[in-house]
Amino acid sequence: MFKFPWRPAAALLSRSALKSNLDLVRERLKNPTPLHAKGAKIMAVVKADAYGHRSSVFSPQLWRHGVRDFCVASLEEGLELRKILPRASILVLGGTLRWNKESFQLAQKNRLSVAINDLKSLSRASSFRSLQFHIKFDTGMNRLGLKSEDWGACIELLRKMKIQPEGIFTHFASFGENSGFLRQAILFEEFVRWYFNEGLKAKTVHCENSSALFSQLKMKKGILSTKVNLVRPGIAIYGYMPKGFLRKLPLSPVLELCSELSLIKTVKKGEGISYDHLYRAKNDHQYAVVPLGYADGIAKEYSQDLEPLWYDRRGRKKGRLSLCGAICMDMLLLKSNGKPLEEQDRVSFWGDFPNRLVERAGVDPYELNLRIAPRIPRVWVP
Repeated sequence: MFKFPWRPAAALLSRSALKSNLDLVRERLKNPTPLHAKGAKIMAVVKADAYGHRSSVFSPQLWRHGVRDFCVASLEEGLELRKILPRASILVLGGTLRWNKESFQLAQKNRLSVAINDLKSLSRASSFRSLQFHIKFDTGMNRLGLKSEDWGACIELLRKMKIQPEGIFTHFASFGENSGFLRQAILFEEFVRWYFNEGLKAKTVHCENSSALFSQLKMKKGILSTKVNLVRPGIAIYGYMPKGFLRKLPLSPVLELCSELSLIKTVKKGEGISYDHLYRAKNDHQYAVVPLGYADGIAKEYSQDLEPLWYDRRGRKKGRLSLCGAICMDMLLLKSNGKPLEEQDRVSFWGDFPNRLVERAGVDPYELNLRIAPRIPRVWVP
């Protein structure tokens, strides 16, 4: 069993869950689809501190599992990841939005690839001959990237500059079989065909996030089935899919937020517990003080649906515990349904699947682990 630190609270990261999720992604890549070629490689999305899993802990484990390509949101994240993974291929997706001379110099010095989102940045890139860059083409997300009216100018500029981008890519705004997703896929396919017909080259072509990768888009296989050789799974690697994704996939959440019952008290009938005495005991009962609170990522809005799993010290399931009293900044209080609480019993707030907070309280799986505070250690377990 895992031994907790002095403060008995931790985010446990499962090696077996991560391997299972990566295996599922790789199984999907064994055959071509309308959106990727057979054998496309994984570019793992580790932005926002690896979705709250802590990149310094999580990214090396991805490397051990054979992932060599990574993408982050900002130049700062890219610089930190370069320290962690000296040999990795790293793409900065957002950067400074519009790149300037200083940011290009920093990226080039640290061997970071950068995403170009506008013509001015592309023109500036011509001064940096060893700079690796990917050009983003906006097919309907309407956030970053070159809009279709600039695509011709981009191709002409690339010819004039006599340099080739390392990659070209787009990002989908939605998933499933809705017309927006299909429209974006068709537009990107048209552009990729035009791009290569113009005699231009790119080492990588990519467009699929987790939802696009596992979608069942009804579209004929075309040039994307041969040219897209990289995919960008994010949330799926961590064991979830976006809310609203209807296909059930055998993903396993990597992170389990858990604690240990180390302080057990008794409240008498009629007494209140915690701030404002929002909870009053209807009878005498035990309760446990747990050293996790809203500063650690257990938001007050979770109160109605917070029913953590309860295990004995040997890991045998005892049921679920319920909240009694307001969630505090650093602590919360839990009671059982009558079974005696024991010191060193363990509680798991999330990490089971399907996640009760995601399913019942509407918590976005992207936000769930992002909210966990840095002071909570992330620790690998089998």
